Amino acid sequence: MKNNKIIKVVLAAGLSKRYGLKNKILEKINGKTVIETILDRLIQIDSNKNNIVVIGGNNYNSLKKTLKKYDVKLFYNKNYKKGLGSSVSFIFKTKISKNGIMFIPGDMPLISKKDFKKLINTFVQKKNKIISPCYKKKIGNPLIIPKIYFNLLKNLKNDEGARKFLPSKDFIYVPCGYGTIFDIDTKYELLKAKLLNKKLNYLI
Repeated sequence: MKNNKIIKVVLAAGLSKRYGLKNKILEKINGKTVIETILDRLIQIDSNKNNIVVIGGNNYNSLKKTLKKYDVKLFYNKNYKKGLGSSVSFIFKTKISKNGIMFIPGDMPLISKKDFKKLINTFVQKKNKIISPCYKKKIGNPLIIPKIYFNLLKNLKNDEGARKFLPSKDFIYVPCGYGTIFDIDTKYELLKAKLLNKKLNYLI
C-alpha cells in the first residue's frame, strides 16, 4: 500500500460549542483521549509520523501537552474561531509534496484501521478521484482529496466544507463501517463511543 503518498490531517481546532465547556477531543474513552485514539490507529497504518499532521486551535496548549509523546506535526490555526474551513484551507497553504490529503475530523474516534486502509487503497487505485466513505447510504468521513484540487481549496472560509467545491463526478463512495458517520457532539455520544469501542472490539 503506497501509504507514504498521502498525508493524514486530523482536524482538532474546533470550539466544541455543542459539547459544553470541555474540549471533546481531550475527553477519554477507554483510558485514552479521543484524539489519541485516532492517532494510535493512524500510526498503526502508517509508521512514518511525518505523514501525520494535527491542526489545533481551541485549548491548544492542552492539546500540545497531550500529543507530546506522539512526535507528530502539530500546527496552530490562529483563525480557528472562524470554523472548519479555516483549518482545511490552512493545510493547503503549507508546502505539501504528497499526492493526496486525508482529512480526519478530531471527534470521530470509531473509524477503524480496516476502513482507513480501505479508503487509502481505493485512492491509490483510482488516481485523481476524491474518496469518501459511506454507511447505509449516509456519507461520512474521512475524505481523501487528490493533489489536483489543492489550489481550489486554499481559500475556504468559516464553516465551509470542501465537498461543495469539488466536482461530484469525481467522487467515489466506498462502503465502510458505522465509525465513518459517528462523531461526538454531546456527553451522550461520548458515552456511546465508549460502549461501541468495547462492543465492536476496535483497536485503540
